[in-house]
Amino acid sequence: MFYKNVLLVIPIWVFGFFNFFSGTTIYDVFLYNAYNTAFTALPIIWFAIFDWEHKKVKLLGNPNYYRIGLEDVYFNSHVFWRWFFYGMWQGALLVCLTFWTMSQSTTKQGIDIGGLDLNGNFVFGAIVIVVNLKVLVSSS
Repeated sequence: MFYKNVLLVIPIWVFGFFNFFSGTTIYDVFLYNAYNTAFTALPIIWFAIFDWEHKKVKLLGNPNYYRIGLEDVYFNSHVFWRWFFYGMWQGALLVCLTFWTMSQSTTKQGIDIGGLDLNGNFVFGAIVIVVNLKVLVSSS
């Protein structure tokens, strides 16, 4: 959860350096508002509901399966900061690569096809894809 929200917010912060913190937003407002509910929460909810490693009877009969939660094996400060920095560098990389490549692209007639709307929507789409792929890869 922290990773996906850091990955969403860091491009806004990096974009501030490109526009001298003028307050211009990089994302469309409707896409930005739908990020946590529609684009990234539904795959996590689906995974949480349908991922059954053990049967309920087996879990109730053996409390040692819950030891990893009590000992903070998968959620401690080291894991938190690792995911935080993953989100930071991936978000910064997405913005820099997008603005660099889209500013270099023109049509055959010499018209620049890069613009704030195109760049922002591309970054947002890339973030949604990266976050959902990360959930898929990390869930195994």
